[in-house]
Amino acid sequence: MTARQAAALTTFAHLARNPALRRTRPVLAGTFPLGLDVAASDLDIICEVRNPARFGDRLARAFGHQPGFRLWLRSVDGLPTVVARFREAGLPVEIFAQARPTHAQRAVRHLRAEAHLLKLHGEPLRLCVRALKAQGIKTEPAFASCLGLEGDPYLTLLDLDRASDAALRLLSIQDHTRV
Repeated sequence: MTARQAAALTTFAHLARNPALRRTRPVLAGTFPLGLDVAASDLDIICEVRNPARFGDRLARAFGHQPGFRLWLRSVDGLPTVVARFREAGLPVEIFAQARPTHAQRAVRHLRAEAHLLKLHGEPLRLCVRALKAQGIKTEPAFASCLGLEGDPYLTLLDLDRASDAALRLLSIQDHTRV
């Protein structure tokens, strides 16, 4: 584990204990748990809330003083959603909350699929994804490119969350060393 990953986990643990987040079943998703973080990576915290608008008010009270604090209420996948961004302990943070269990939200499903793919395909896939992320490509498109997947990478990875090990092993890693 790198020093940056350790700092990210410490920051997540600190934030998860905050009364505004404590009962939301917060999950750290994104690149840090996968060991794929780059300099621009943020802490993606996924939360389950009953009332996103009320939760947005709680976030504003708890974190509105943090550098760069911004908050949006929008519809994502047909559900009211609150998104907050700010900096904590020098790291960019994004909190994403819906009235949907955290384990069923897209970011957590992507995390599961990506972690499983890394487990099955190992270091060659990790190196490929890291190389593309270093070029500024987002995580899901990087996985899709490395595995030669067609279509919308965000939707394709949701499908892979339910795929069998046998199907996932058939995917081959593309050579991006000459990009």
